[in-house]
Amino acid sequence: MTSYIKLSIAAVLLLLSIKANSSPGGISQEQTLVLAANQVPQQIKKHRPGHVYVLFEGTPLLKKYEGLFLKKDTITNLKKFTDSLGYGINGYRILFSNKGSVDSVWQFNPDYKLTDKAVNLGLNKLQLFTYNDRTEITDQFILDYSSKLKGKTTDLWGLFRQYYVYTYADKEKYSVRNLWILSIGIDDYGGDVFRYCESDATAYDAFFTKQFLNYQGYFKDEQIRRYLLLGSHATKDSILSVLNTIASRASVNDYFIFNFSGRTWLFDDSFKAFSTNKDSSKFSTYFFPYDVVYDDEIKNRNPSDATDASRNLISLKSLQEYIQLIPCVNQLFISEAGPSEKFKTEFVKTMMQNSPELASLLNINRVIIVPNRFGLDELIGTGMGPIAYYLTHLDSSRNIYDIFSNNHKSAEIAYLLKSEEYKKPPSNNNDYFSVFFERAFLQQYREIFGEAKPKRRGLDLGGTDVKSIKAFSGNRHALVIGTDNYKAKEWDKLENPVYDAKEIAEVLKNYYEYEVTLLTDPPMDSIYRYFSYYYQNLKEDDQFIIYIAGHGDFDEGFLDDGFIVCTDSKSPEADPLRNTYIQHTKLKKMINKMPAKQVLVLLDICHGGVFDETVLGKTRDNPASSITNRNVLELLKDKSQYVTRKVLSSVGKESAFDGRAGKHSPFAAYLLKILNARGGAEGIVTLSDIYALLQKASLNETETLKISPHLAGFGQNDPQSEFILIPVEKK
Repeated sequence: MTSYIKLSIAAVLLLLSIKANSSPGGISQEQTLVLAANQVPQQIKKHRPGHVYVLFEGTPLLKKYEGLFLKKDTITNLKKFTDSLGYGINGYRILFSNKGSVDSVWQFNPDYKLTDKAVNLGLNKLQLFTYNDRTEITDQFILDYSSKLKGKTTDLWGLFRQYYVYTYADKEKYSVRNLWILSIGIDDYGGDVFRYCESDATAYDAFFTKQFLNYQGYFKDEQIRRYLLLGSHATKDSILSVLNTIASRASVNDYFIFNFSGRTWLFDDSFKAFSTNKDSSKFSTYFFPYDVVYDDEIKNRNPSDATDASRNLISLKSLQEYIQLIPCVNQLFISEAGPSEKFKTEFVKTMMQNSPELASLLNINRVIIVPNRFGLDELIGTGMGPIAYYLTHLDSSRNIYDIFSNNHKSAEIAYLLKSEEYKKPPSNNNDYFSVFFERAFLQQYREIFGEAKPKRRGLDLGGTDVKSIKAFSGNRHALVIGTDNYKAKEWDKLENPVYDAKEIAEVLKNYYEYEVTLLTDPPMDSIYRYFSYYYQNLKEDDQFIIYIAGHGDFDEGFLDDGFIVCTDSKSPEADPLRNTYIQHTKLKKMINKMPAKQVLVLLDICHGGVFDETVLGKTRDNPASSITNRNVLELLKDKSQYVTRKVLSSVGKESAFDGRAGKHSPFAAYLLKILNARGGAEGIVTLSDIYALLQKASLNETETLKISPHLAGFGQNDPQSEFILIPVEKK
C-alpha cells in the first residue's frame, strides 16, 4: 500500500477493540484505573488536573497485585505498575472540575501526546475534539451523551470512568447536527466581470447560518462550520482543500450546503470551447476558480504560471468526486452558473454518478437548485441573482431546512420558492429554475421502471423471516485486521489501515450484528492463531467476513505469488522465501476449509487482486451480476443454497493508495459509505452492489483517489453464489 501523506493519525477516544469471547492468546479486558495523586507523571501534573485515569488493556486478574502497587482500582505505584503491566497502558485521561462538576477532559497517548479533548457545554452535551501528533484538530463535534446513555446516567464522572466514551457509531447516531457551508463567489475574471456573484455568495452564507440558528442550533457557532471563499480566496486549491476538510470531519447526520457563484463553461475532451453551432452533448461543464481569467479564451491569472490553464479549472465530474466522500446525508447544491440548456441535466446526472441504481444504494438526501437553462447574474432591480433572491427572501417564518424532510414540508418549501419566482420572474422566463429532490426521483424511478430491488415487501430482515432460511440462521462473524507499523524499515509506516479497520469493525458490529474480532498491528503468528480459532468454531450456517488492510507484496519471479505483510515481517532481502509473510495461496487454502458456507475476503493491500491467480493472465467468468426485481425473501432462499468463497480487493496487481492521513483509504471510504447506507431503500447490501459502486467510483479516480477493484471467486465457490449483508433495523 502506497502512503500518500506521512502524518500520524490521532489516537481518538473512540478507539475500538472488540474481542472474541474465547479468542486465542488469552483473555484481555479494558479497564479505567484511577492514578493516585502522588503518582501523576510530571508531563501530566503540569496541567494541574483534578483527577487522572489510566486506560489499561490487559489481564483482568488485578487482585493479585493488591498491596503491591494497587489498592482496589487505584494505582498506588506507577513505576511498579509500569514495570509489571506497562505494556497494557493505552493512555491517560485527565479531568478538570468546577464546583464538583466535570468541566473538561483531556486524553493523552502513552507518550503523553494530546489526542483528545472534551468540553462540557451543559444541557447534557459534550464538545469533542481529536488531534494529530502535531496537535492540530482533525475532528470536532457535539455529542448528546444523554441520548447515548438513554437515562442510565447523566453523570459525567461515570461516563468518563468508562473505557470508551464514544464510538464511531455513537458519533453518527448521537452527535448534534452541524452545518457545513461552502459558498464560493467570484466577480472578476479579467475581461469577463460579473457584478453580484460575490455578494450572492455572502448572502447565501448569512441566510443559511441565520436559518440554522433560528431553527436548528443549540450552541450557535460550535455547530456551524462556514467557508466563504470570495474573489482571490476562491482558488482551486482552496476549494478542494475545504471539500477535503468537510469530508474528513463531517458526520452522517450533518447538513452540507454548497454554492458556486461565478463562471462556468463547456469544453470537450481536447478543451475546445463550446459554441452555439456545436452539439452540447459532447461537451462537459467546468467551473472557473480564481486561478483563471476569461477573455474569449481561458488564461492563467498569474502570467508566471506556466501550467496549462485548463488544468486550473474544476470539472463537474471532479467536483462530484470530491463531494461523494462527504458523509452528510442531507446535501443542498445551488449554482446560478448554468452555461447552457443542459446544465441542470448534466449537474443532476453527474451528482448521481449517471446511475439511479447506485444513487439509490448510497441513499443520499440530495437537493439541487439550478437554472433550467442559462444562469443570470441579476434579477433586474434586486442586485442579486434570481435564485439567490428567491432563496434569501423566503418567508422568515419558514425553515429552509425543511427542504430535507421526507414529508410534505419539502414540497412546501419548493412551492414557496417557485411562488417567489412567479411574483418576480426574470424577464421573458417564467420557469427559470428547478428544485430537484433526488430521493423523490429515485422513488419514482423504482415505481416506473422496477429496475431496483423492491423494498422488502413486508420482509422482516432482522427477524424470523430470515432466520427461517437455514443459511442465514447462524451467527455472523468478522475478523478485521489493520496494520500501520512494521518492524522492517523497508516497509513504510502507513497512516490509515488501523483507522479503517476500526471503523469497518464497528459498522459491521453495530449495523449488521457481526461478532467482530479486531486485530491492530498483529504479528503473523497471532493472525494464524485466529484463523485456527475460526476453523474450530465456525458452523456451516455462519457468515464470515475477513477484512485486511496494510502493506501487500508480490513476487513475480520464483515464488510467483502475492503476500500479506505483517507487522513482524522481515524485509524481502532478509526473507527471500517470505516465511515471515502470509502467502496468498496458503491463505486461500485455509479460508476455503472454513466450515462456514458463506465467506467473504476484503483486501485493501497492494497487489491484493493477485489473491485471484487469474489476474496473472487467465480468463474468468463475470464476477458480479445485477439482481433481478424479485421478492427479497426468494432471493435470499435462492442464493443461500450455494457455497460462497469471494474475494474483493481494492486493486489488481498494482499498488494500493493509503489515502490522506485520518481520511480513510479510497477503498475503505467507499466501503464505509456503502455499509453506512444499509442497503438504501432496498434494505440489503449484496457484494454485487458493492462491486458495482466501486467500479463506478474507479471511473472517476484521480491520482489521489485511486482504486481498481477486483472481484473473484476461489476454492469451492459456486458461480451462482452471492454474499449478502443484512442490516439491523434502525432503532
